[in-house]
Amino acid sequence: MKSRLSILVISVLLILSMGTGCIGNFGLSGKVRKFNLETSQDRWGREIVFVVLYVIPVYPFAGLLDILVFNSIEFWTGTNPINGSASVTPIAMDEWTTEDGTKVTMQGLPDNSINVNVVRANGDTRFFNLTRTDEGVTARDEAGNVIVSAADLPMDALEGHL
Repeated sequence: MKSRLSILVISVLLILSMGTGCIGNFGLSGKVRKFNLETSQDRWGREIVFVVLYVIPVYPFAGLLDILVFNSIEFWTGTNPINGSASVTPIAMDEWTTEDGTKVTMQGLPDNSINVNVVRANGDTRFFNLTRTDEGVTARDEAGNVIVSAADLPMDALEGHL
Protein backbone atom coordinates (compact mmCIF):
# COMPACT_ATOMS: atom_id res chain seq x y z
CA MET A 1 0.00 0.00 0.00
CA LYS A 2 2.84 2.36 0.89
CA SER A 3 4.59 1.77 -2.44
CA ARG A 4 1.38 2.52 -4.37
CA LEU A 5 1.02 5.83 -2.55
CA SER A 6 4.67 6.67 -3.29
CA ILE A 7 4.21 5.85 -6.97
CA LEU A 8 1.05 7.95 -7.09
CA VAL A 9 2.76 10.96 -5.45
CA ILE A 10 5.79 10.71 -7.75
CA SER A 11 3.53 10.36 -10.80
CA VAL A 12 1.50 13.43 -9.84
CA LEU A 13 4.68 15.45 -9.25
CA LEU A 14 6.07 14.40 -12.63
CA ILE A 15 2.82 15.31 -14.40
CA LEU A 16 2.66 18.68 -12.64
CA SER A 17 6.27 19.50 -13.50
CA MET A 18 5.71 18.57 -17.14
CA GLY A 19 2.68 20.84 -17.26
CA THR A 20 4.80 23.93 -16.63
CA GLY A 21 6.29 23.71 -20.13
CA CYS A 22 9.66 25.08 -19.01
CA ILE A 23 13.00 23.58 -19.95
CA GLY A 24 14.76 25.62 -17.32
CA ASN A 25 18.42 26.28 -16.55
CA PHE A 26 19.05 23.05 -14.62
CA GLY A 27 20.97 25.08 -12.04
CA LEU A 28 21.68 22.24 -9.60
CA SER A 29 22.86 19.88 -12.35
CA GLY A 30 25.06 22.69 -13.64
CA LYS A 31 26.65 23.12 -10.21
CA VAL A 32 27.36 19.37 -10.00
CA ARG A 33 28.87 19.44 -13.50
CA LYS A 34 31.01 22.49 -12.59
CA PHE A 35 32.24 20.69 -9.45
CA ASN A 36 33.11 17.66 -11.60
CA LEU A 37 35.07 19.77 -14.12
CA GLU A 38 37.03 21.52 -11.34
CA THR A 39 38.10 18.33 -9.54
CA SER A 40 40.97 17.50 -11.87
CA GLN A 41 42.86 18.84 -14.89
CA ASP A 42 43.19 15.29 -16.18
CA ARG A 43 40.28 14.07 -18.32
CA TRP A 44 40.56 10.55 -16.90
CA GLY A 45 40.32 11.91 -13.38
CA ARG A 46 37.18 13.88 -14.34
CA GLU A 47 35.74 10.73 -15.94
CA ILE A 48 36.26 8.72 -12.76
CA VAL A 49 34.61 11.49 -10.69
CA PHE A 50 31.73 11.58 -13.21
CA VAL A 51 31.16 7.82 -12.96
CA VAL A 52 31.31 7.93 -9.15
CA LEU A 53 28.85 10.86 -9.03
CA TYR A 54 26.54 9.01 -11.38
CA VAL A 55 26.70 5.69 -9.53
CA ILE A 56 26.22 7.29 -6.08
CA PRO A 57 23.46 8.91 -7.82
CA VAL A 58 24.38 12.56 -7.41
CA TYR A 59 23.78 13.41 -11.08
CA PRO A 60 20.37 11.66 -11.32
CA PHE A 61 19.21 13.14 -8.00
CA ALA A 62 20.28 16.66 -9.02
CA GLY A 63 18.50 16.25 -12.37
CA LEU A 64 15.34 15.00 -10.69
CA LEU A 65 15.32 17.95 -8.26
CA ASP A 66 15.87 20.34 -11.18
CA ILE A 67 12.97 18.83 -13.13
CA LEU A 68 10.51 18.56 -10.26
CA VAL A 69 11.34 21.58 -8.11
CA PHE A 70 13.81 24.19 -9.30
CA ASN A 71 12.81 24.46 -12.98
CA SER A 72 9.15 24.68 -11.94
CA ILE A 73 10.00 27.50 -9.53
CA GLU A 74 11.94 29.16 -12.36
CA PHE A 75 8.91 28.90 -14.64
CA TRP A 76 6.55 30.55 -12.15
CA THR A 77 8.93 33.21 -10.81
CA GLY A 78 11.15 33.86 -13.85
CA THR A 79 14.35 33.20 -11.87
CA ASN A 80 16.14 29.96 -11.03
CA PRO A 81 16.56 29.75 -7.22
CA ILE A 82 19.85 27.81 -7.46
CA ASN A 83 21.89 30.06 -9.75
CA GLY A 84 19.71 33.19 -9.84
CA SER A 85 19.68 33.30 -13.63
CA ALA A 86 16.66 34.43 -15.62
CA SER A 87 14.32 32.00 -17.29
CA VAL A 88 15.61 30.60 -20.59
CA THR A 89 12.16 30.83 -22.12
CA PRO A 90 10.90 34.18 -23.40
CA ILE A 91 7.80 35.34 -21.56
CA ALA A 92 5.76 35.97 -24.71
CA MET A 93 6.38 36.59 -28.39
CA ASP A 94 4.01 37.59 -31.14
CA GLU A 95 4.65 38.29 -34.78
CA TRP A 96 2.45 39.45 -37.63
CA THR A 97 2.59 41.12 -41.04
CA THR A 98 0.36 44.06 -41.98
CA GLU A 99 -1.36 44.53 -45.34
CA ASP A 100 1.44 46.78 -46.62
CA GLY A 101 4.08 44.11 -45.85
CA THR A 102 5.35 45.57 -42.58
CA LYS A 103 6.49 42.82 -40.22
CA VAL A 104 5.99 43.52 -36.49
CA THR A 105 7.53 41.37 -33.76
CA MET A 106 6.76 41.90 -30.07
CA GLN A 107 8.53 40.03 -27.29
CA GLY A 108 7.68 40.20 -23.60
CA LEU A 109 10.70 40.28 -21.31
CA PRO A 110 11.14 39.11 -17.69
CA ASP A 111 11.22 42.75 -16.49
CA ASN A 112 7.65 43.15 -17.87
CA SER A 113 8.77 45.42 -20.70
CA ILE A 114 8.10 44.66 -24.37
CA ASN A 115 10.62 44.79 -27.22
CA VAL A 116 9.02 45.83 -30.50
CA ASN A 117 10.79 45.38 -33.84
CA VAL A 118 9.18 46.83 -36.99
CA VAL A 119 10.53 45.93 -40.45
CA ARG A 120 8.86 47.74 -43.32
CA ALA A 121 8.51 46.16 -46.78
CA ASN A 122 11.28 48.47 -48.09
CA GLY A 123 13.70 47.10 -45.43
CA ASP A 124 13.54 50.10 -43.07
CA THR A 125 13.86 48.76 -39.52
CA ARG A 126 12.73 50.37 -36.26
CA PHE A 127 13.19 49.07 -32.73
CA PHE A 128 11.78 50.30 -29.45
CA ASN A 129 11.13 49.03 -25.96
CA LEU A 130 7.87 49.73 -24.14
CA THR A 131 8.04 50.00 -20.35
CA ARG A 132 5.16 50.60 -17.96
CA THR A 133 5.76 53.45 -15.52
CA ASP A 134 3.69 55.13 -12.82
CA GLU A 135 2.71 57.81 -15.37
CA GLY A 136 1.81 55.36 -18.16
CA VAL A 137 4.07 53.87 -20.83
CA THR A 138 7.52 54.96 -22.00
CA ALA A 139 9.02 54.03 -25.39
CA ARG A 140 12.83 53.89 -25.62
CA ASP A 141 15.18 53.34 -28.58
CA GLU A 142 18.02 50.78 -28.72
CA ALA A 143 20.35 53.11 -26.78
CA GLY A 144 17.78 53.53 -23.98
CA ASN A 145 16.87 57.12 -24.92
CA VAL A 146 13.23 58.07 -24.33
CA ILE A 147 11.38 58.42 -27.63
CA VAL A 148 8.02 59.27 -26.11
CA SER A 149 6.32 58.91 -22.77
CA ALA A 150 2.63 58.88 -21.97
CA ALA A 151 3.41 61.66 -19.48
CA ASP A 152 4.62 63.81 -22.42
CA LEU A 153 1.24 63.68 -24.14
CA PRO A 154 -1.39 66.31 -23.29
CA MET A 155 -4.54 64.75 -21.85
CA ASP A 156 -6.80 66.67 -24.23
CA ALA A 157 -5.09 64.92 -27.15
CA LEU A 158 -6.02 61.56 -25.62
CA GLU A 159 -9.62 62.41 -24.75
CA GLY A 160 -10.84 61.62 -28.26
CA HIS A 161 -9.36 58.12 -28.00
CA LEU A 162 -10.74 57.19 -24.58
